[in-house]
Amino acid sequence: MVCNTDDIANKQWVRGLRNQSHEVFEEIFKTFYADLYKFAYAYLMNENLAEDVVQDVFVAVWTSAESMPWDTNLKNYLYSSVKHGCLDYLKHLQVIDNNKEKLTEALIFSGTVEYEDNQELLEKVKLCLQELPEQQRKVLELKVFKGLNYREISQELSISEESVHTHVKRAYRYLRDSLPVIYIFILKYL
Repeated sequence: MVCNTDDIANKQWVRGLRNQSHEVFEEIFKTFYADLYKFAYAYLMNENLAEDVVQDVFVAVWTSAESMPWDTNLKNYLYSSVKHGCLDYLKHLQVIDNNKEKLTEALIFSGTVEYEDNQELLEKVKLCLQELPEQQRKVLELKVFKGLNYREISQELSISEESVHTHVKRAYRYLRDSLPVIYIFILKYL
């Protein structure tokens, strides 16, 4: 079996990490940080978040270095860890976004929410709905009032599911911007 210089360097790095060598860790950091940052940035499109994910990966590598398997391919491990860190963050954002959407929907369209001037709020909601572009209003009404999912809405209106998703997002954004009382309430409880 032929070992190339990358294999030798990898084995030395793993050995150094397992021995808690600060010099080896610094060398690994300097070798991979810039490329890992670019890799994370491609996923997150945000400099601070990309830095955070990469730094979290390096912290995790250092704290678990003593138990790192000898046969670890460090480059693959680092890239895989950064990728998973980015995907976890994006999933977290999606959950937050979905929760905001569901809470907005529940607050705006539920008859059980008590406000000091419920009638005035309902009138404002109706006005906001009327101000939406026709397609956004149709999509939102099908989703909220008829309880259809994106696929069903796309079939009924003969548009793509992605278009349905976009219309819903834009409609909710408009409603949140137009109804600050509800938006503040949403932010407070998320």
